[in-house]
Amino acid sequence: MVGQDRSTEKRLEAAELRLAEAIVRLETALENRAPSNPGTAPDVAAELQRLQAENGDLKGLIGQSSLRLEATIGKLKDQMVSQTEGQN
Repeated sequence: MVGQDRSTEKRLEAAELRLAEAIVRLETALENRAPSNPGTAPDVAAELQRLQAENGDLKGLIGQSSLRLEATIGKLKDQMVSQTEGQN
């Protein structure tokens, strides 16, 4: 279970990084777009808004995964302490 939590957390972190990079690219494209083509601004702005919402969702998932991972680590430590005390 711990390996799965780590894998999930790593995948979420990688997805958040890719999303953040995509947002930066979109923001740069929006800032550098030619004023002669105003029809693309709403599309880019909508995509930026969608990606920012997705980024927020991913941050929430990462937070949840982190809490679950910390809880699992705590349980494992408790079990290790119990086993160690039982051996003495």
